[in-house]
Amino acid sequence: MESTLLLLVLLPFCAVGINIKNNACHSFGMYHLAAISSQCYYNPDILSTVPKMAERHDYNEETHSTTTDDGYILNVFRITSKNQKPTKSPVFVQHGIATNSGPWVDIGNRSIAFRLADEGYDVWLGNVRGSTYSNKHETLNVNTPKYWDFNLDTIAQKDITAQLQLVANQTGNAGDIIYIGHSMGTTLGFMHASENPGKEQGLIKGLIAFAPVVYLDGVAILELATPIGIPLLDILGLLQIKGLLYQEELIHRFLTGFCKNVSPGACLLLINVAFGRTVQFQAEDLLLYYSYWPSGISIYQLKQYLQIVRSKRFQKYDYGLTKNNRVYGQRKPPTYDLSKIDIPVRLFYGKSDSLYKQKNVDRLFDEIGSDNKEKYSTPSDVSGEDFDHIDFMYSKNMEENLYKKLFEVLDSDFGENSGSES
Repeated sequence: MESTLLLLVLLPFCAVGINIKNNACHSFGMYHLAAISSQCYYNPDILSTVPKMAERHDYNEETHSTTTDDGYILNVFRITSKNQKPTKSPVFVQHGIATNSGPWVDIGNRSIAFRLADEGYDVWLGNVRGSTYSNKHETLNVNTPKYWDFNLDTIAQKDITAQLQLVANQTGNAGDIIYIGHSMGTTLGFMHASENPGKEQGLIKGLIAFAPVVYLDGVAILELATPIGIPLLDILGLLQIKGLLYQEELIHRFLTGFCKNVSPGACLLLINVAFGRTVQFQAEDLLLYYSYWPSGISIYQLKQYLQIVRSKRFQKYDYGLTKNNRVYGQRKPPTYDLSKIDIPVRLFYGKSDSLYKQKNVDRLFDEIGSDNKEKYSTPSDVSGEDFDHIDFMYSKNMEENLYKKLFEVLDSDFGENSGSES
Protein backbone atom coordinates (compact mmCIF):
# COMPACT_ATOMS: atom_id res chain seq x y z
CA MET A 1 0.00 0.00 0.00
CA GLU A 2 2.75 2.43 1.00
CA SER A 3 4.74 1.70 -2.15
CA THR A 4 1.62 2.29 -4.28
CA LEU A 5 1.04 5.70 -2.68
CA LEU A 6 4.69 6.62 -3.19
CA LEU A 7 4.45 5.64 -6.84
CA LEU A 8 1.36 7.83 -7.29
CA VAL A 9 3.15 10.80 -5.75
CA LEU A 10 6.29 10.38 -7.84
CA LEU A 11 4.58 9.49 -11.14
CA PRO A 12 3.89 13.10 -12.26
CA PHE A 13 7.48 14.07 -11.53
CA CYS A 14 8.82 11.10 -13.45
CA ALA A 15 6.62 12.01 -16.41
CA VAL A 16 7.93 15.54 -16.82
CA GLY A 17 11.40 15.17 -15.40
CA ILE A 18 12.99 17.22 -12.67
CA ASN A 19 15.57 19.96 -13.16
CA ILE A 20 16.21 22.05 -10.06
CA LYS A 21 18.39 24.40 -12.14
CA ASN A 22 15.39 25.64 -14.14
CA ASN A 23 15.25 29.43 -13.73
CA ALA A 24 13.23 30.75 -16.68
CA CYS A 25 9.55 30.12 -17.38
CA HIS A 26 7.20 31.07 -20.19
CA SER A 27 4.56 32.25 -17.71
CA PHE A 28 4.89 34.00 -14.36
CA GLY A 29 2.66 31.46 -12.63
CA MET A 30 4.97 28.57 -13.47
CA TYR A 31 7.97 29.78 -11.47
CA HIS A 32 6.72 28.01 -8.34
CA LEU A 33 6.85 24.76 -10.36
CA ALA A 34 10.01 25.57 -12.28
CA ALA A 35 11.78 22.33 -11.41
CA ILE A 36 9.04 20.15 -12.91
CA SER A 37 7.17 22.35 -15.40
CA SER A 38 7.58 21.75 -19.13
CA GLN A 39 7.16 25.54 -19.54
CA CYS A 40 10.44 26.17 -17.69
CA TYR A 41 14.08 25.70 -18.59
CA TYR A 42 17.60 26.59 -17.50
CA ASN A 43 19.05 29.88 -18.77
CA PRO A 44 22.81 30.17 -18.04
CA ASP A 45 22.73 33.94 -18.68
CA ILE A 46 20.93 34.51 -15.37
CA LEU A 47 23.48 35.78 -12.82
CA SER A 48 26.17 35.64 -15.50
CA THR A 49 28.61 38.34 -16.68
CA VAL A 50 28.93 40.37 -19.87
CA PRO A 51 32.11 38.58 -21.06
CA LYS A 52 30.62 35.15 -20.41
CA MET A 53 27.35 36.01 -22.14
CA ALA A 54 29.17 37.37 -25.19
CA GLU A 55 31.27 34.19 -25.41
CA ARG A 56 28.23 31.98 -24.87
CA HIS A 57 26.37 33.64 -27.75
CA ASP A 58 29.43 33.43 -30.03
CA TYR A 59 30.56 37.06 -30.13
CA ASN A 60 34.00 38.54 -29.65
CA GLU A 61 34.47 40.40 -26.36
CA GLU A 62 37.33 42.55 -25.13
CA THR A 63 37.50 44.18 -21.69
CA HIS A 64 39.19 47.56 -21.68
CA SER A 65 39.97 49.69 -18.64
CA THR A 66 40.37 53.42 -18.29
CA THR A 67 41.06 55.56 -15.25
CA THR A 68 39.41 58.94 -14.76
CA ASP A 69 41.44 61.96 -13.68
CA ASP A 70 40.06 61.53 -10.15
CA GLY A 71 41.15 57.90 -9.90
CA TYR A 72 38.03 55.82 -10.71
CA ILE A 73 38.82 52.70 -12.72
CA LEU A 74 36.15 51.96 -15.34
CA ASN A 75 35.65 48.83 -17.43
CA VAL A 76 34.28 49.12 -20.95
CA PHE A 77 33.30 46.03 -22.94
CA ARG A 78 33.88 45.83 -26.68
CA ILE A 79 31.52 43.51 -28.59
CA THR A 80 32.07 42.55 -32.22
CA SER A 81 30.82 39.85 -34.54
CA LYS A 82 32.90 36.73 -35.13
CA ASN A 83 31.57 36.58 -38.68
CA GLN A 84 32.86 39.95 -39.84
CA LYS A 85 35.14 42.79 -38.84
CA PRO A 86 33.37 46.04 -37.92
CA THR A 87 32.73 48.09 -41.05
CA LYS A 88 30.69 50.88 -39.49
CA SER A 89 31.11 53.54 -36.81
CA PRO A 90 31.93 52.82 -33.18
CA VAL A 91 28.77 52.84 -31.06
CA PHE A 92 29.08 53.66 -27.36
CA VAL A 93 26.12 52.39 -25.31
CA GLN A 94 25.54 53.81 -21.82
CA HIS A 95 23.30 52.15 -19.23
CA GLY A 96 20.73 53.78 -16.95
CA ILE A 97 20.60 54.42 -13.24
CA ALA A 98 21.32 51.68 -10.69
CA THR A 99 22.25 49.11 -13.30
CA ASN A 100 25.20 48.14 -15.51
CA SER A 101 25.88 47.00 -19.07
CA GLY A 102 24.45 43.50 -18.49
CA PRO A 103 20.98 44.26 -19.96
CA TRP A 104 22.54 45.16 -23.32
CA VAL A 105 23.55 41.49 -23.84
CA ASP A 106 21.33 39.35 -21.59
CA ILE A 107 18.40 38.50 -23.89
CA GLY A 108 20.29 36.46 -26.46
CA ASN A 109 19.85 37.38 -30.10
CA ARG A 110 17.32 40.07 -29.13
CA SER A 111 20.07 42.00 -27.31
CA ILE A 112 21.00 45.39 -28.75
CA ALA A 113 24.77 44.86 -28.45
CA PHE A 114 24.62 41.67 -30.48
CA ARG A 115 22.28 43.14 -33.10
CA LEU A 116 24.52 46.17 -33.53
CA ALA A 117 27.52 43.85 -33.94
CA ASP A 118 25.59 41.77 -36.50
CA GLU A 119 25.02 44.96 -38.52
CA GLY A 120 28.74 45.71 -38.61
CA TYR A 121 29.01 48.26 -35.82
CA ASP A 122 31.92 48.36 -33.38
CA VAL A 123 30.07 48.17 -30.06
CA TRP A 124 31.36 49.55 -26.76
CA LEU A 125 29.39 49.11 -23.53
CA GLY A 126 30.05 51.73 -20.86
CA ASN A 127 29.94 51.24 -17.08
CA VAL A 128 29.97 54.31 -14.84
CA ARG A 129 31.65 54.56 -11.44
CA GLY A 130 30.00 52.64 -8.62
CA SER A 131 28.29 50.13 -10.91
CA THR A 132 29.11 46.42 -10.91
CA TYR A 133 31.94 46.49 -13.45
CA SER A 134 33.44 49.86 -12.46
CA ASN A 135 33.67 49.77 -8.66
CA LYS A 136 37.44 50.13 -8.28
CA HIS A 137 39.57 53.20 -7.49
CA GLU A 138 43.30 53.89 -7.36
CA THR A 139 43.21 54.71 -3.63
CA LEU A 140 39.60 54.53 -2.37
CA ASN A 141 37.56 51.48 -1.38
CA VAL A 142 33.93 51.06 -2.43
CA ASN A 143 33.02 50.47 1.23
CA THR A 144 34.21 53.95 2.27
CA PRO A 145 31.91 57.02 2.10
CA LYS A 146 34.48 59.14 0.26
CA TYR A 147 34.32 56.78 -2.74
CA TRP A 148 30.69 57.84 -3.27
CA ASP A 149 31.28 61.61 -3.29
CA PHE A 150 30.07 62.18 -6.85
CA ASN A 151 26.94 63.28 -8.70
CA LEU A 152 25.58 63.23 -12.24
CA ASP A 153 27.76 66.20 -13.26
CA THR A 154 30.89 64.34 -12.15
CA ILE A 155 29.96 61.23 -14.11
CA ALA A 156 29.11 63.20 -17.27
CA GLN A 157 32.28 65.25 -17.07
CA LYS A 158 34.74 62.53 -16.08
CA ASP A 159 33.36 59.03 -16.74
CA ILE A 160 31.68 59.69 -20.08
CA THR A 161 34.67 61.68 -21.33
CA ALA A 162 37.16 59.02 -20.22
CA GLN A 163 35.18 56.18 -21.78
CA LEU A 164 34.62 58.01 -25.07
CA GLN A 165 38.30 58.92 -25.22
CA LEU A 166 39.14 55.24 -24.68
CA VAL A 167 36.92 54.28 -27.62
CA ALA A 168 38.46 57.00 -29.79
CA ASN A 169 42.00 55.91 -28.90
CA GLN A 170 41.28 52.22 -29.53
CA THR A 171 39.44 52.74 -32.82
CA GLY A 172 41.17 55.84 -34.17
CA ASN A 173 37.74 57.36 -34.73
CA ALA A 174 37.70 60.50 -32.60
CA GLY A 175 34.60 62.52 -33.40
CA ASP A 176 32.98 59.58 -35.18
CA ILE A 177 31.35 57.80 -32.21
CA ILE A 178 27.59 57.29 -32.05
CA TYR A 179 26.29 57.60 -28.49
CA ILE A 180 23.28 55.52 -27.43
CA GLY A 181 21.96 56.05 -23.92
CA HIS A 182 19.04 54.75 -21.89
CA SER A 183 17.45 56.69 -19.02
CA MET A 184 20.34 58.10 -16.93
CA GLY A 185 22.54 57.30 -19.91
CA THR A 186 20.59 59.95 -21.83
CA THR A 187 20.93 62.46 -18.99
CA LEU A 188 24.70 61.97 -19.05
CA GLY A 189 24.78 62.15 -22.84
CA PHE A 190 22.97 65.49 -22.96
CA MET A 191 25.14 66.87 -20.15
CA HIS A 192 28.30 65.82 -21.96
CA ALA A 193 27.19 67.02 -25.40
CA SER A 194 26.08 70.44 -24.16
CA GLU A 195 29.41 70.97 -22.37
CA ASN A 196 31.49 69.74 -25.33
CA PRO A 197 29.87 71.25 -28.43
CA GLY A 198 31.34 71.39 -31.90
CA LYS A 199 32.99 68.79 -34.06
CA GLU A 200 36.50 69.76 -32.98
CA GLN A 201 35.76 69.53 -29.24
CA GLY A 202 33.31 66.66 -29.27
CA LEU A 203 33.96 62.95 -29.45
CA ILE A 204 30.49 61.95 -30.67
CA LYS A 205 28.88 62.56 -34.04
CA GLY A 206 25.32 61.72 -33.00
CA LEU A 207 23.21 60.98 -29.95
CA ILE A 208 20.35 58.49 -29.67
CA ALA A 209 18.27 58.69 -26.50
CA PHE A 210 16.09 55.79 -25.35
CA ALA A 211 13.55 56.89 -22.69
CA PRO A 212 15.18 60.34 -22.36
CA VAL A 213 15.40 61.76 -18.84
CA VAL A 214 16.09 65.49 -18.78
CA TYR A 215 12.96 67.33 -17.66
CA LEU A 216 10.75 65.61 -15.08
CA ASP A 217 7.96 68.12 -14.54
CA GLY A 218 4.68 66.53 -13.50
CA VAL A 219 6.02 63.00 -13.02
CA ALA A 220 3.80 61.98 -10.12
CA ILE A 221 6.01 59.33 -8.52
CA LEU A 222 8.98 61.73 -8.38
CA GLU A 223 7.00 64.79 -7.27
CA LEU A 224 5.61 62.74 -4.39
CA ALA A 225 9.09 61.48 -3.50
CA THR A 226 10.91 64.83 -3.64
CA PRO A 227 9.71 66.45 -0.35
CA ILE A 228 10.58 63.27 1.55
CA GLY A 229 13.50 62.05 -0.53
CA ILE A 230 15.77 65.10 -0.36
CA PRO A 231 15.73 65.38 3.47
CA LEU A 232 16.16 61.60 3.77
CA LEU A 233 19.19 61.65 1.47
CA ASP A 234 20.62 64.56 3.48
CA ILE A 235 20.28 62.50 6.65
CA LEU A 236 22.03 59.55 4.98
CA GLY A 237 24.84 61.91 3.99
CA LEU A 238 25.22 63.14 7.57
CA LEU A 239 25.40 59.51 8.68
CA GLN A 240 28.14 58.92 6.08
CA ILE A 241 25.93 56.50 4.15
CA LYS A 242 26.70 57.78 0.66
CA GLY A 243 26.67 54.62 -1.44
CA LEU A 244 23.63 52.39 -1.91
CA LEU A 245 22.97 48.96 -3.42
CA TYR A 246 26.61 48.16 -4.16
CA GLN A 247 26.56 44.68 -2.62
CA GLU A 248 25.35 43.46 -6.00
CA GLU A 249 26.18 39.76 -5.81
CA LEU A 250 24.27 39.32 -2.56
CA ILE A 251 21.34 41.47 -3.71
CA HIS A 252 20.99 39.78 -7.09
CA ARG A 253 21.12 36.28 -5.65
CA PHE A 254 18.47 37.20 -3.11
CA LEU A 255 16.17 38.85 -5.66
CA THR A 256 16.41 36.09 -8.27
CA GLY A 257 15.69 33.54 -5.54
CA PHE A 258 12.75 35.56 -4.22
CA CYS A 259 11.29 36.13 -7.70
CA LYS A 260 11.53 32.44 -8.55
CA ASN A 261 10.54 30.77 -5.30
CA VAL A 262 8.45 33.28 -3.35
CA SER A 263 6.58 35.80 -5.49
CA PRO A 264 7.22 36.32 -9.21
CA GLY A 265 4.04 38.41 -9.22
CA ALA A 266 5.49 40.85 -6.69
CA CYS A 267 8.64 41.19 -8.80
CA LEU A 268 6.59 41.99 -11.89
CA LEU A 269 4.48 44.46 -9.87
CA LEU A 270 7.64 46.28 -8.79
CA ILE A 271 8.65 46.70 -12.43
CA ASN A 272 5.20 48.04 -13.34
CA VAL A 273 5.09 50.47 -10.41
CA ALA A 274 8.62 51.75 -10.90
CA PHE A 275 8.80 51.96 -14.67
CA GLY A 276 5.25 51.97 -16.03
CA ARG A 277 2.86 49.17 -16.89
CA THR A 278 4.40 46.95 -19.53
CA VAL A 279 2.75 44.55 -21.94
CA GLN A 280 6.09 43.96 -23.66
CA PHE A 281 8.00 42.27 -20.82
CA GLN A 282 8.22 38.48 -21.03
CA ALA A 283 8.04 36.09 -18.09
CA GLU A 284 11.26 34.30 -19.12
CA ASP A 285 13.19 37.57 -18.74
CA LEU A 286 12.15 38.13 -15.12
CA LEU A 287 15.23 36.68 -13.44
CA LEU A 288 17.49 38.14 -16.11
CA TYR A 289 16.31 41.61 -15.15
CA TYR A 290 16.98 41.07 -11.46
CA SER A 291 20.39 39.59 -12.26
CA TYR A 292 21.72 43.06 -13.14
CA TRP A 293 19.42 45.46 -11.26
CA PRO A 294 19.99 47.16 -8.93
CA SER A 295 23.64 48.18 -9.06
CA GLY A 296 25.67 50.60 -6.96
CA ILE A 297 24.64 54.24 -6.85
CA SER A 298 25.58 57.41 -4.99
CA ILE A 299 22.96 59.24 -2.94
CA TYR A 300 24.02 62.40 -4.79
CA GLN A 301 22.86 60.99 -8.13
CA LEU A 302 19.40 60.46 -6.65
CA LYS A 303 19.42 63.85 -4.96
CA GLN A 304 20.34 65.65 -8.18
CA TYR A 305 17.41 64.09 -10.01
CA LEU A 306 15.07 65.20 -7.20
CA GLN A 307 16.57 68.69 -7.42
CA ILE A 308 15.76 68.72 -11.15
CA VAL A 309 12.18 67.71 -10.32
CA ARG A 310 11.88 70.49 -7.74
CA SER A 311 13.51 73.24 -9.79
CA LYS A 312 11.99 72.27 -13.15
CA ARG A 313 15.42 73.06 -14.62
CA PHE A 314 18.06 70.84 -16.24
CA GLN A 315 20.62 72.06 -13.77
CA LYS A 316 23.90 71.13 -12.19
CA TYR A 317 24.06 69.85 -8.63
CA ASP A 318 22.71 72.28 -6.04
CA TYR A 319 25.16 72.46 -3.12
CA GLY A 320 23.29 75.24 -1.32
CA LEU A 321 23.84 79.01 -1.46
CA THR A 322 27.27 79.18 0.15
CA LYS A 323 28.93 76.36 -1.77
CA ASN A 324 27.16 77.31 -5.01
CA ASN A 325 28.84 80.71 -4.79
CA ARG A 326 32.17 79.02 -4.25
CA VAL A 327 31.79 76.36 -6.97
CA TYR A 328 29.75 78.21 -9.61
CA GLY A 329 30.21 81.86 -8.68
CA GLN A 330 26.45 82.28 -8.32
CA ARG A 331 23.72 81.46 -5.83
CA LYS A 332 21.82 79.00 -8.01
CA PRO A 333 23.41 76.14 -9.93
CA PRO A 334 23.72 76.84 -13.66
CA THR A 335 21.64 74.95 -16.18
CA TYR A 336 22.98 72.86 -19.04
CA ASP A 337 22.62 74.82 -22.26
CA LEU A 338 20.99 72.34 -24.63
CA SER A 339 21.04 74.91 -27.43
CA LYS A 340 24.79 74.26 -27.75
CA ILE A 341 24.18 70.69 -28.91
CA ASP A 342 24.84 70.78 -32.65
CA ILE A 343 25.12 67.08 -33.48
CA PRO A 344 22.25 64.94 -34.83
CA VAL A 345 19.89 63.81 -32.06
CA ARG A 346 17.14 61.17 -32.05
CA LEU A 347 14.69 60.77 -29.17
CA PHE A 348 12.88 57.44 -28.71
CA TYR A 349 10.22 57.61 -25.99
CA GLY A 350 7.44 55.32 -24.74
CA LYS A 351 4.06 56.61 -23.69
CA SER A 352 3.66 53.90 -21.02
CA ASP A 353 6.88 55.02 -19.33
CA SER A 354 6.27 56.12 -15.72
CA LEU A 355 8.72 59.01 -16.34
CA TYR A 356 7.04 60.08 -19.60
CA LYS A 357 5.29 63.41 -20.05
CA GLN A 358 4.78 64.70 -23.57
CA LYS A 359 5.45 68.29 -22.47
CA ASN A 360 8.88 67.24 -21.16
CA VAL A 361 9.80 65.43 -24.38
CA ASP A 362 8.66 68.45 -26.40
CA ARG A 363 10.60 70.87 -24.19
CA LEU A 364 13.77 68.82 -24.53
CA PHE A 365 13.30 68.52 -28.28
CA ASP A 366 12.67 72.27 -28.72
CA GLU A 367 15.71 73.28 -26.66
CA ILE A 368 18.22 71.06 -28.47
CA GLY A 369 20.19 73.38 -30.72
CA SER A 370 20.81 70.94 -33.56
CA ASP A 371 18.84 71.39 -36.78
CA ASN A 372 19.12 67.65 -37.33
CA LYS A 373 16.80 66.18 -34.71
CA GLU A 374 13.79 63.89 -34.63
CA LYS A 375 11.57 62.25 -32.01
CA TYR A 376 9.66 59.00 -32.15
CA SER A 377 6.94 57.51 -30.01
CA THR A 378 8.01 53.88 -29.60
CA PRO A 379 6.82 51.64 -31.08
CA SER A 380 5.12 53.86 -33.64
CA ASP A 381 3.04 51.17 -35.34
CA VAL A 382 1.69 48.94 -32.53
CA SER A 383 -1.61 50.25 -31.19
CA GLY A 384 -2.08 49.92 -27.43
CA GLU A 385 1.43 48.54 -26.78
CA ASP A 386 3.49 51.64 -26.06
CA PHE A 387 6.88 51.10 -24.45
CA ASP A 388 7.47 51.57 -20.74
CA HIS A 389 10.86 52.54 -19.33
CA ILE A 390 12.57 49.14 -19.57
CA ASP A 391 10.96 47.92 -22.77
CA PHE A 392 13.86 49.53 -24.64
CA MET A 393 15.97 46.66 -23.25
CA TYR A 394 13.43 43.84 -22.78
CA SER A 395 10.58 44.16 -25.29
CA LYS A 396 9.38 40.76 -26.51
CA ASN A 397 9.69 41.87 -30.13
CA MET A 398 12.70 44.18 -30.28
CA GLU A 399 13.14 43.78 -34.02
CA GLU A 400 9.78 45.22 -35.04
CA ASN A 401 9.22 47.46 -32.03
CA LEU A 402 12.62 49.20 -31.93
CA TYR A 403 15.41 47.89 -34.13
CA LYS A 404 13.68 48.47 -37.44
CA LYS A 405 13.54 52.22 -36.77
CA LEU A 406 16.89 52.30 -34.98
CA PHE A 407 18.79 50.77 -37.88
CA GLU A 408 16.97 52.99 -40.32
CA VAL A 409 18.34 55.95 -38.34
CA LEU A 410 21.82 54.49 -37.95
CA ASP A 411 22.24 53.31 -41.51
CA SER A 412 21.23 56.68 -42.89
CA ASP A 413 24.06 58.19 -40.83
CA PHE A 414 21.42 60.30 -39.11
CA GLY A 415 20.12 61.51 -42.45
CA GLU A 416 19.58 65.02 -43.67
CA ASN A 417 16.02 65.63 -42.52
CA SER A 418 15.37 67.55 -39.33
CA GLY A 419 12.57 68.45 -37.01
CA SER A 420 10.06 65.75 -37.97
CA GLU A 421 8.00 63.71 -35.55
CA SER A 422 6.57 60.21 -35.84
